[in-house]
Amino acid sequence: MKTELQQQLYEAAPVLYGLAKESPSWKIGLPDDLFPILFELSAGIEKFNRRYRKRYVRVLKIDIREARLEFLTQRQVPAVEKLIAAARAKIRQYRKGLRGSYLERARAMRSTALFESRLLPEWKRTMPDELATLRKILACAERFAGSAGDWELLGAWYRRFLHDEENARRCTENAGKYP
Repeated sequence: MKTELQQQLYEAAPVLYGLAKESPSWKIGLPDDLFPILFELSAGIEKFNRRYRKRYVRVLKIDIREARLEFLTQRQVPAVEKLIAAARAKIRQYRKGLRGSYLERARAMRSTALFESRLLPEWKRTMPDELATLRKILACAERFAGSAGDWELLGAWYRRFLHDEENARRCTENAGKYP
């Protein structure tokens, strides 16, 4: 997440992010497009912190793994856990629409060059943790591969993004079938 957005969170929820903002190595591991959901969650937890001063909740880690929000705090409080669960549900719903949009665009592109110039950088910026979505995008790209260069490019994507040597090897073999 961009530094400016993190700074807005620190200002909106100083108690929640009190320990985190002092650490130079601490970062929020979420894409920028999830900022509104995180801001709403932070405001809700900060409201709790102001109401219950003896039971402060401070953040330890914010990340997203395999399409699931990891929001770790130093204290487990049921009211805060409900807020976190609601934020997870909002992220799931938001990403469901985004995922559908990417797959629809992948089906309509018809050129592997467009995948590299538009779709893959956008996926990497917004959903780098959703590897299942990338697999489906690459499966669509395979349908439009019509030259040795296309297949080599696909193999490179399998290696680079998915660390999938088996599919990369298969793509290389398919590239060898073209003169």
